[in-house]
Amino acid sequence: MRDDDRKAPLQAELEELRHRVLELEAMANGRREIEKTLRDQLRFLQILIDTIPNPIFFKDKAGKYLGCNRAFERRIGLSREEILGKSASDLFPVEIAAGYEKHDAELFVHPSEMVYETRLTYADGREHDVIITKGIFTDSDGNVSGLVGVTVDITERKRAEEALQRAHDELEKRVAERTAALALANLNLGKEVAERTRIAEELLTSSEKLKIFAYSIAHDLKSPSVGIHGLTRLLMKNLQGNLDHKTAGFCEQIMKASEHVASLVDGINTYIATKETPLRIEDIDMDQVFRMLRDEFSARLRSRRVELLEPEGVPSVRADKICLLRVFRNLIDNALKYGGEGLAIIGIGYDRAGDFHHFTVKDDGVGIEPDDSLFQLFQRKSASNKIEGTGLGLAIVKEIVELHKGEVKVERGREKGTIFHLLLPCGL
Repeated sequence: MRDDDRKAPLQAELEELRHRVLELEAMANGRREIEKTLRDQLRFLQILIDTIPNPIFFKDKAGKYLGCNRAFERRIGLSREEILGKSASDLFPVEIAAGYEKHDAELFVHPSEMVYETRLTYADGREHDVIITKGIFTDSDGNVSGLVGVTVDITERKRAEEALQRAHDELEKRVAERTAALALANLNLGKEVAERTRIAEELLTSSEKLKIFAYSIAHDLKSPSVGIHGLTRLLMKNLQGNLDHKTAGFCEQIMKASEHVASLVDGINTYIATKETPLRIEDIDMDQVFRMLRDEFSARLRSRRVELLEPEGVPSVRADKICLLRVFRNLIDNALKYGGEGLAIIGIGYDRAGDFHHFTVKDDGVGIEPDDSLFQLFQRKSASNKIEGTGLGLAIVKEIVELHKGEVKVERGREKGTIFHLLLPCGL
């Protein structure tokens, strides 16, 4: 047999092995991409639940903790590493752990949602009134895999209800005493007595409605925030003139905090919608976009005496119109919030940079130190802590620009102010 005849089968086998190696390499690369995507998603979800102020935990069917958020760590005074893989009996006193495990067992036998009110002792030694909501979760085949629990602290709400009830009882007592005195003094004041009785009945009805409203607060984040805000506002209204300065200040702080939480939830929803909603790419008339921005901010610009400068002759841009509006809106809002008292000009610029549209949004305000962390979730500079904000505006800008396969950068102005650079591809 000739050498060529002997080599041919070997070469064919070698070629087949090479082909197989390439296939395996492709499969390995694909798996690594999937694993990275899953890791990114898990990290995002952990960051998301960590921002929620309500303690959250989840367990497997054996009662072992699979995960939790930072609020739950603070609630029991242990780190996540000390919690994961442990059961309730490992972390809590025997009687308390037995109660938790009994509720969990009932939930696994009758899968549904369980809501109950109780009192817990937090890691700081203080007792808190809470509402605990538990529900099961399943795997991809529909089999029960474990449960998730959320704790809503209603201590302040309870205190507010008690204060409102005391005020209501006192008011009823005063109305009754006054009514009796007026009846004895002059029968001609009967109309006034009837009116006071009607007012008392309306107050009683209003109080009952308020109780129903308070107990109907859902276990999700935004509903409790809205409920707390409304309850505090009604408390101040009903006790108007009877609240001391310190107590009134506490009520105002509660309202501001609940408004901030609601804004934070809206910001998170916007951020998630930005990530999940498919882009609707179209040709955008930028003059129309600038006109919409000018109309939207005209009142704030006029009250601050700030001039908004717009470029001329900007060509149409292929992008998602709603997203592009949101980008410019957030950057202009950012300048107005953090530009300081000396802010006088916000300028939008444009030029062509190769295959990209290059937009700039600059101001002559106090300026900031350039830092990539500005575009991260919930990142705010210490100097801006006294300014209302959620720390999501620039993160949303970055997410939108990157979804358009573009880039966003920030730098300090030459003399003062801040300049944001937006690069959007021309051929999207």
